[in-house]
Amino acid sequence: MKILLRAVLFLDALLQLLLGILLLASPFATLYAALQLPQPQPALYGQLLGVAMVGFAWLLVQATINGQLTVAIARTVGQVNLVGAVLIVAWTLFLDMPVQGAGKIWLLTLAAVLAFFAAVQIPAAKRVRRREREAQLARDAERQAAAAAGRHPGGPVGPGAPINETTYDDAVRPAGASRDYPEYRREPVITPPPGYGPGTEVMPDPATEELPSPHHARQNPHS
Repeated sequence: MKILLRAVLFLDALLQLLLGILLLASPFATLYAALQLPQPQPALYGQLLGVAMVGFAWLLVQATINGQLTVAIARTVGQVNLVGAVLIVAWTLFLDMPVQGAGKIWLLTLAAVLAFFAAVQIPAAKRVRRREREAQLARDAERQAAAAAGRHPGGPVGPGAPINETTYDDAVRPAGASRDYPEYRREPVITPPPGYGPGTEVMPDPATEELPSPHHARQNPHS
């Protein structure tokens, strides 16, 4: 669809260039008399319009080459062509414009060509614009999915997510650790014996009293 739109824009650029050259020749009355077309009066207005038409043609060529300008320019040019076709038909058929038989045919043919360009450019620009938006949304979704996969290579990690071996290992393994061989070995905890560390001192029971020896003088009846 975009290739067709560019082709129509290129043909439209050729038409606008021819019209611009014709309007630049507004001072030559013999040329307009041969084509049986009404001559612009004064000729300055016709030449100014011719300059604008040549610039319009160059803009269409840029839209044909540069894909970023194709949709916007095609939509605007299509509307301009449609309005121009309506004006030409109105002035040729319903308004009093001094134009003879051959000139009337030229003008009606020009109106038909402009209407054809507008009928192709406006719908094609809408379709191409819609497809570009859909493609952009698809690219954004792919980038977001790739970013999410890069943050969580083993899948979602959270309170309600299933925990598999790969996810658990990736969650507890520090950066730079390898998965080929185990490096996380839990060493046995050795508790020091009483008296060999802070908090392990043995305190005597204050409620326990030392019993006197059986050979004590006060308790020996034979002393």
